[in-house]
Amino acid sequence: MRRHRRLLLCAGLAAFVVAAGLVGHRAVAPREHRAAEPAIGTSAAAPPESSSAPAAASSAPPQTSASAQSKREITVRYTFDDGLAGDVSDVDGRLPLRVRRVEGGDLASVPHNGGLAVRFPALCEHYGAESCARAILQSGPAGFLNPGRAEFSYGASVLVRPDETSKGANVVQKGFSIGDSQFKLQVDGMAGRPSCVIVGTGSPTIFVALASRSVADGRWHRIACSRGNALLTVAIDGVEVGRIAIPSSLSIVNDDPLRIGGKGTSANNDQFVGVIDDVYVTRIA
Repeated sequence: MRRHRRLLLCAGLAAFVVAAGLVGHRAVAPREHRAAEPAIGTSAAAPPESSSAPAAASSAPPQTSASAQSKREITVRYTFDDGLAGDVSDVDGRLPLRVRRVEGGDLASVPHNGGLAVRFPALCEHYGAESCARAILQSGPAGFLNPGRAEFSYGASVLVRPDETSKGANVVQKGFSIGDSQFKLQVDGMAGRPSCVIVGTGSPTIFVALASRSVADGRWHRIACSRGNALLTVAIDGVEVGRIAIPSSLSIVNDDPLRIGGKGTSANNDQFVGVIDDVYVTRIA
């Protein structure tokens, strides 16, 4: 009887050991799986569901960098240091400008920062009247400056006195807002707050990034407009002072010339009053 009990006890103990061994094997397997996941490039603390996403994200920057390196910038820049006689050329001679004037409007070269800048006609007593003196700088067709959907930037340095503001004062623009596409920098309104404007091809929507402060204080200011990351921003002297969200699909393509100082020479031309220098447009090709 005692021998029978011993045999039963030994069999039960063996069964327990086998069962314990099987349980221990099941417990080890998940730990081996989790321990292998950090090799993908995530930390051991990261949950399994997110382990593959960071790995994909970590490989994106090299692709973006390589793509950026394959792109090139196309820039036109005007310093006006050679004066206004004849064509006014950009620094690379790509897109010359010519003076257009009506009603006695004229442009004058004035000293600025060791070079020259352009002073535009004085403020007209009756804004938009046919008798107002008007003058702008205008290029020929400038299709190569079309940014399409790509990132681009444009801007200028301006000097505007408090008594030179008006309803409309266009600094630089390409295209129109109605039935066209456009990018523009303006200092509209009596407060003299600059704004950057873009309009997409085939769209009636006008996107305006308005600066939070004025530049009409009789001092030089650098104004920059930039489109990128679905945003249009305006900066004054290197500090962002306004932005607006824009569709990433917005495209600017037209055959219009580049104009500086106004949208044309018609009576209501949004004539700029003050001094302009260092105009530029840069797009990614």
